[in-house]
Amino acid sequence: PEMDLIRHSIDYAQREVEGTVKIELYKGNCIIRGRESALSLYHADLASMDIEHGGEAFDYNPADAQGFIRINATRLKTYAALRAKVDN
Repeated sequence: PEMDLIRHSIDYAQREVEGTVKIELYKGNCIIRGRESALSLYHADLASMDIEHGGEAFDYNPADAQGFIRINATRLKTYAALRAKVDN
């Protein structure tokens, strides 16, 4: 039953995936040389730190990430303090 769950989960997650990938096979290695898709989630203006006002079309403010970083930092600091107690 677990394998059925995994197969169905993958099928569901990949239902709108389409596009092309260019690969190079060389001496047992697989090297990605390019990829493109009309339905890509990647947008240069959202991902780039160099584009002024990047992400405005997506209602994204880079300052929003500060809360996420603080939450994870708190978790990691708590873990480090616990490990320090256990190790001493």
